Amino acid sequence: MTLKPFWSLALGFVWLQVASATPVCSTQSLAGYIALGAGGCTIGADTVASFMTLTGFATPINTASITVTPSGGTFNPELTFSVSQAVSGGTVDEAIFNYTISGPAYTTDVINLSGSSETVDGAVTDTQNYCVGGHFGPDGVDGCTGSTSGALVAVDGAQQSDNTSFANPHSLNITDDFVLDSGTAGTASGGTFSDQFTAVPEPGVFLLTGTGLVLAMLRKSQRVNRKL
Repeated sequence: MTLKPFWSLALGFVWLQVASATPVCSTQSLAGYIALGAGGCTIGADTVASFMTLTGFATPINTASITVTPSGGTFNPELTFSVSQAVSGGTVDEAIFNYTISGPAYTTDVINLSGSSETVDGAVTDTQNYCVGGHFGPDGVDGCTGSTSGALVAVDGAQQSDNTSFANPHSLNITDDFVLDSGTAGTASGGTFSDQFTAVPEPGVFLLTGTGLVLAMLRKSQRVNRKL
């Protein structure tokens, strides 16, 4: 009989989780992620939300043509952005957008650029600006309201990966700026760029895990007692 309040509390916790659940992230266009709005979607216990395009310096790449692929889980969430586009004749195309990721305590942020190509004086770059524990201003680069901000840069054919470390913030505001620049006499074609984060479990996570195990054991014990 004394187990009823315990079970009621546990069931209440589960109900709250279900009631407040957001969609699980799936492979779709960047336009689809923008349409999710402030609610966003989840990768494990991480929520990525509030995707929005920003004003850049070049011709915008259509967000419907950029494919977003989520991967990883609670402690290693990753978003990969795929672009199939080429420029030439002095053209510069750009995809610049902002979003927020929140969840466990984040420790590292890594960007990778691959699958792109360029000729002559063409170039493909991905620059990621990050704001720790706050948000950028309207331009997605300045005015970070958090504890610190910085930038990671990846250049095809040169430095194709970059990374940084954090002091365990629970949210990051991210701006990705992907540029295809044909130069004056070359070409540039897109590939994929990714944002990968690492997080660490906190004591509360272990507490919830332990509580789940205890609940499972109690439930099994009750079934055995009923049979007896």
